Amino acid sequence: MKKVTFLLATLLIGGMMLTGCKKEDPKPTPTPTPTPTTAKVTYKVDNKMNTLPFVTSDCFKYTITYVGADGNNVTVNDVTLPWTSPELTVTLPFDAKMEGKYTYKEEELPDQVGFGQITYIYSGEKLIATGTDNIVSLPKAGFLNYISQNPDATSFSLSAKVE
Repeated sequence: MKKVTFLLATLLIGGMMLTGCKKEDPKPTPTPTPTPTTAKVTYKVDNKMNTLPFVTSDCFKYTITYVGADGNNVTVNDVTLPWTSPELTVTLPFDAKMEGKYTYKEEELPDQVGFGQITYIYSGEKLIATGTDNIVSLPKAGFLNYISQNPDATSFSLSAKVE
């Protein structure tokens, strides 16, 4: 009987020692900064470069198509440059894309033709893509000859992934 009492007393004391220990609170885990799920996107087509004196002639009319906030294409017609889209709030990730083409009436071309465009895509204030297009100035006959040999020169496209 003494052995049973001794065994029970030992178990009771051991149990009290295990449950009587106070556990230290673990260090709190810092709350991670949530990843943004939206961003602002703006498309821009400019008529001049900062480094060159050329400006696109006013005789050109642009048709510009860009991906809207809902993922559908938005087309604007008969645009003159410079042009900037409305600021869009998009869900991330977002595939921003802009395409365009310009047209002209030959009788409205000036003697010295400035043509081309500079394209940009912004996410907020940050430039995320710029086109490789240039603005060139040629005499009217040189412009018409250039376009007849390079019909795709009146089109442009620019895209970027916004994350």
